[in-house]
Amino acid sequence: MKVLYFGNNLFSNCLTFMVNQGFSVEAVYINDVEENASIVKRICGIHKIMTHSLRPTKEELDEYIKSGVTLFVVADYGYRLPITDIKYAFNIHPSLLPKGRGPTPLTYIVDLPEFAGVSIHKITYMLDGGDILLQEQFEVGQNESISSLMVKSSLLAESLLQTLLNDLETIYESATPQQKRLATYWKQPSIERRIMSWLNDTQQFRQAIRQYGHFGILITIYEELFIVSQLEVADFKHDYKLGSIIFEDQALISVAMNGGFAVVFKSSMVLVNSAVLE
Repeated sequence: MKVLYFGNNLFSNCLTFMVNQGFSVEAVYINDVEENASIVKRICGIHKIMTHSLRPTKEELDEYIKSGVTLFVVADYGYRLPITDIKYAFNIHPSLLPKGRGPTPLTYIVDLPEFAGVSIHKITYMLDGGDILLQEQFEVGQNESISSLMVKSSLLAESLLQTLLNDLETIYESATPQQKRLATYWKQPSIERRIMSWLNDTQQFRQAIRQYGHFGILITIYEELFIVSQLEVADFKHDYKLGSIIFEDQALISVAMNGGFAVVFKSSMVLVNSAVLE
């Protein structure tokens, strides 16, 4: 079966699975932003698969269909596909639809673990609104972060994909419509939600790290704003001025916060360009 694949790193294992199972992946469309598709590009390089970073047009997708492509697989892709006459088209989504429609549901699932899971659904004109082909929930442990949720989503997605592709026609024809009245849309969190103040307490910092640590939270050090992806938070009674540097060596810098302190790994600090906040 000839396939077009649309996706980035989150579900890159699904691309590897399809290649290893002998599917003819004719091309892969990616969102090539900030290493977002680095693993997918590596896989395509190994298997000599063409990649496209521009938004696909209906005309080029129609050309692929004319050449014999019968399946579109979308997995962690940032663009909506034009509607075509493709035989099969489905999206792999990291929430229990119809809850959690939208681009980044995992940041919300940290707080809403009852909707943790993976759904594979038909692609329609409605974003994340197509009929459900397969769906399965997974458990979220106490204090899990978005990083561990990404791993669980990825592993479950591959398992569901294998089940689906083993009996694609039957499952596709028996898909279950989503209950529109239960649908929720979770918009992409704004950059402002990732900005932390040293007035925030240790619990608030830990929650921010759980939700956004994989992407980095924003903190002020030496009066400059940094994105930081690696930091630890400790409870500690002190009288230091909030935001003051209380320890530093060649690898770490520690800052006093409300109710404790943060230990920041210097290797993860990236100075923020003002354009990021606009």
